Amino acid sequence: MSAEEASGPGEDPGVDDSGIGERVSAVFTAAEKAAQHILTMAREEGDDIRRQARAEADVLTHQLRVEAEREAERILMDAGVEAESMLEQARVAGRKIEDDARIRKERLQEEMRLIEERINWAQDGLREVMSRLRLRDDQGEPPDAA
Repeated sequence: MSAEEASGPGEDPGVDDSGIGERVSAVFTAAEKAAQHILTMAREEGDDIRRQARAEADVLTHQLRVEAEREAERILMDAGVEAESMLEQARVAGRKIEDDARIRKERLQEEMRLIEERINWAQDGLREVMSRLRLRDDQGEPPDAA
């Protein structure tokens, strides 16, 4: 067995033990620096992702707002068209009611004219009867002789 083989595993016969501690400390320091660097990079990447997410959210918010405004305008236009249609229907119904009322008024006026004619005819007839009765009375004829 050689001198190198006689020493235990991981032991280097030409190296003293105080150098190992410094090497382990250097490895730990390097690991800490690497961890710090990884953390810094992760934070920067997280910030980048957050900024990108905010930018995408802003774009999406803008798109949704534009779509909502378009939808609102379409709804308002549809409502305006429907309101105009309802208004026209109301105008047509109003004109029909006015026409019906005018026709009814004309019919009533015609009926009143006919009634007035009948009244005048009846009055003329009564005057004639009265006149005949007076004439007979003046002539001395009995009223039943007619």
